[in-house]
Amino acid sequence: MIQRIQTLWLLLASIIGALVWFLPVFSDETILKDFFINESLFLMLVVVFSSITSFITIFLFKKRSTQKQLIIVNICLALSIIVLEYVEVNSFKKTFNIQQGHWQISAILPFFIILFLVFGYRGIRKDEKLLSSTDRIR
Repeated sequence: MIQRIQTLWLLLASIIGALVWFLPVFSDETILKDFFINESLFLMLVVVFSSITSFITIFLFKKRSTQKQLIIVNICLALSIIVLEYVEVNSFKKTFNIQQGHWQISAILPFFIILFLVFGYRGIRKDEKLLSSTDRIR
């Protein structure tokens, strides 16, 4: 299981999802207020579900088609995280009347989740091709 490269990509996607939870997404220096994921219940649930799905997908190594389906669902979840972050930060800015602020590193981490999930998907496809080629040889 750990010797497969897609396991490492899926584990990295899960770890990045956990990092999104702890790091601020947006900060403002004038009122010294930061926006974290846990300030929005729906956004927090999507991030947690995405992280858990990445981690669970690692252990479904015998069911490659299920793994691929879960990765596609997880990519959709990561895209929704990006959209929800944008919407929630704009709501946060309107609530506190913030004119300027800075997006933090946590705002771009969902893009890395998508990247690692795509790499994991490619690894699973590569395993399928390898298995089908060995079946042809028999």
